[in-house]
Amino acid sequence: MLDSLAHALRRHPGRPAVLGTTRTGAVRTKATYGELADLADRYTAALHARGIARGGTVGVAVRPGPRALAVMLAVHRLGAGAA
Repeated sequence: MLDSLAHALRRHPGRPAVLGTTRTGAVRTKATYGELADLADRYTAALHARGIARGGTVGVAVRPGPRALAVMLAVHRLGAGAA
């Protein structure tokens, strides 16, 4: 499932990926597919540079939102597990 999501992010970079609301209740885009894909790419490179590889485990402490999803995608790409 995460592989399908990663491919969809690149195919439709302008689509809203993570939505939130303003104080008035209006819906706003927190991140587009393209922004999420770019963020996941950066996290993948950073984790790889720190030695995270297939079979490894990464402790994740990120508030819910675009960054959390991007970290999980990065960990998945590297073949590691998240705890």
